[in-house]
Amino acid sequence: MGIDSGKPGKVCYNCLPDRNILCDDDYTQFFLRNPVKCIEFLMQEPEFTEHMSYAPPQDYIEAEERIYSEVKSSDWWWNKQVR
Repeated sequence: MGIDSGKPGKVCYNCLPDRNILCDDDYTQFFLRNPVKCIEFLMQEPEFTEHMSYAPPQDYIEAEERIYSEVKSSDWWWNKQVR
């Protein structure tokens, strides 16, 4: 996984009837990467270890007052995780 690991592609949003009149400026270049390989790479990086969450948190200020600080602390995320 490096700077050259993406597969290049081009897309054209110019709707001309004759494609032969298109020039390079009419195209936008993009790069595709395998998302599974990206996740594997990120999970192996030691700098991210302390920032990984493998279970949704349920934090409370007091005994009954729940804190919702991020999507992962929501009831929806919790319900999806326990399936």
